[in-house]
Amino acid sequence: MTSARALPVLALAALLGAAVPGVAEEPAAPTLDSFGLLVAQQSRPSFTILGAGARAAGMGGAFTALADDASAASFNPAGLALLLRPEATVVVGGRRREEVHAPFSQVEDGTLEIYGGSSASDSWVAANFAAFTLPFEVGRRNLSLQISYHRNIEFDWQATREFAESSGGVETARLVQTIDQTGSVDTFSLAAAWQWTERLSVGLTLSRWQGGWSFATTNSETETDTGATDSLRFAQDNDWTGWNATLGALLRYRYLNVGLALRSEFSGDYAVDSSLDASFETPYPASSSFDGQLDWPASWTVGIALKPLQTWFVTVDYAQFDWDDFVIVGLPEGPVNFLDLQPVATSRTRATEDWRFGTEYTFFADRDLWALRAGHWRAPRAQRLSPNDPGDTELGWTLGAGWRRGPLALDLAWQRSSWSAVTLEFVDPEAIASGGVEPQSEGHVDVTEQRFLLSVLYQFESRDALRRLFHFLFVGPLEPKPAASAPAAAGSPSGSG
Repeated sequence: MTSARALPVLALAALLGAAVPGVAEEPAAPTLDSFGLLVAQQSRPSFTILGAGARAAGMGGAFTALADDASAASFNPAGLALLLRPEATVVVGGRRREEVHAPFSQVEDGTLEIYGGSSASDSWVAANFAAFTLPFEVGRRNLSLQISYHRNIEFDWQATREFAESSGGVETARLVQTIDQTGSVDTFSLAAAWQWTERLSVGLTLSRWQGGWSFATTNSETETDTGATDSLRFAQDNDWTGWNATLGALLRYRYLNVGLALRSEFSGDYAVDSSLDASFETPYPASSSFDGQLDWPASWTVGIALKPLQTWFVTVDYAQFDWDDFVIVGLPEGPVNFLDLQPVATSRTRATEDWRFGTEYTFFADRDLWALRAGHWRAPRAQRLSPNDPGDTELGWTLGAGWRRGPLALDLAWQRSSWSAVTLEFVDPEAIASGGVEPQSEGHVDVTEQRFLLSVLYQFESRDALRRLFHFLFVGPLEPKPAASAPAAAGSPSGSG
């Protein structure tokens, strides 16, 4: 799983360079798009790219060279060729995210202002993946077809931060920031995999990306001495659609598997509607709209799966993601990177190289097959909102377990990840009352996420069982066939003669 913290907004390149602590710049032209950039950089909503399936999650996502269940389409579609019976899979997942912000400070009009620390947290549960896979035998080789749904990117993040502003040891104001972001980017996919030889399988997934998410933030500042309050609310709706393909290959030996997945870049239609409501006069318009293009970058993963014992796998994945090519196109100022909203030439977003490690041990207990799993990943953070952010590495640890009896299987996974970042901090409503953009404070944030996934898989014993299920769902129960009457014996007399 690769994570990034960002909110896409319409961006003016001049503003991006202005929001640097301690550097005074000429105010940019007052537009709602440019104001939206300032709010977005400081509100820090997140999105997370989610893997599919609890089995892979329990192994740290190192699944490219194993990929022998229905979730293979999102890791390595070639693995679908290993499935021999029709099967249906449903996966649900949940997350708890916590952010702890350290105290920070800024100098305004020659006065040092100190802001206290704060924290925020949120949880959610949602469907993660659903698929139906149907294998065939063609020319003594296996061919598998699959349709699937995957909640690929999760945007949900609701939180409230409250902290004090002080100067000279005296509290001067109380500040409150609320963030409410909901939505997702889902993929609807068709996949096919072919067992080319006894050792080599190949696969292809064609995916329709359908994204819709909304963001709103309210910032307020209440003066301690007068009780006067200034507040503003910025909201934004985003829509994104596009197509891409994933090509996979899987080579299997007795003690070693090697897997490769290539994910194509693509350009999708991207639309944004923004609005602003403030308790004071601003030079910004109340709303704006943008229709353009969002370019998703190419990526690839190579993995190995070692099999020291018949019941033990050790897996390793290496992946590269070209996040520096994740670009919004169509702005008058030119293309900007999606993650930090900087012009492409000066963006601080970087390509990343992820390492993932996993293991699985299986054993029988009576009629039941059990599995124990563990994993670890190291994924550098692609996004660096602040120019002083060196870029941390996200570290993740996983545990998982599985159970199977006959056609039914259950898998459960737990993941914990953490990272730190230097970010631009709270939006002061007073700073934009005149349409100017003041230098912003920097702060330090520590982020922790915990996730769980539960997979339920049912494997049909035969195509006849599948036919009966489809008949029941779409036609009705099958009527029992009437017993046939016994034919008369040959040569039996029909009368006296």
